[in-house]
Amino acid sequence: MSSSKLMSTYELYARYLPALLTGLPLIILVFYLSKSAAAKELIDYILSLKFFGTISMSFVFLYFYAQLIRTTAKAFEKHYFLTKRGFPTTYFMLYSDPTYSEAFKQEFRRKVLDQFGISLFGKDAESFNPAEAKRLLNDITKQMILLVGDGQLVGKHNQWYGFFRNLIGGCPYGGLCAMVAALLGVMVLHDSALAIGSLVLVLIYAGVLLTRRAILVQHAEAYARQLIAEFMSK
Repeated sequence: MSSSKLMSTYELYARYLPALLTGLPLIILVFYLSKSAAAKELIDYILSLKFFGTISMSFVFLYFYAQLIRTTAKAFEKHYFLTKRGFPTTYFMLYSDPTYSEAFKQEFRRKVLDQFGISLFGKDAESFNPAEAKRLLNDITKQMILLVGDGQLVGKHNQWYGFFRNLIGGCPYGGLCAMVAALLGVMVLHDSALAIGSLVLVLIYAGVLLTRRAILVQHAEAYARQLIAEFMSK
């Protein structure tokens, strides 16, 4: 699979699909509002607007909404990883982390030295200066990503992590929109199907948000394990 094709696949599944899934309440609400002739005329007009001759308003909205939820997701990512132990690709190879054996970590350091000419901290040096040890591992991770590229399964794991990260980032907006849709269904449109469907979406988004840490860590660690495994096999 070519790099450009994988990139477009990543954007589709890791960015735009989460935007569509968390934008469902708005899509459903627009559908119900379009039953009104006046509202339908306005909605049709807005959606028919074009930019640069070919880009529709709906695509413009989807693009900017995908960027918004990605920014929000980055904030969750920073909270659970960057302000704590770092990403799994960093902390897995610290001697203080029990995930991998010391023998494997020593072999990893030999591989890094052979591949990049960089000597990572040993166990004693790491315990003396853990912050610098983490910085070195973080720098090496960037080199590993460039070396492995999409790999055999690394690209797929990266897509899954990106999907769930951005899905989490969109849940606050999806939940808020679903609550508005539920209120409109009860108080304005008097449509029980809209109200019930919107409340179900609220519960789904709330469930994802409540388990966001476990979801992020699980998929970040799965990606890190695959990246390390494919790097070691190079």
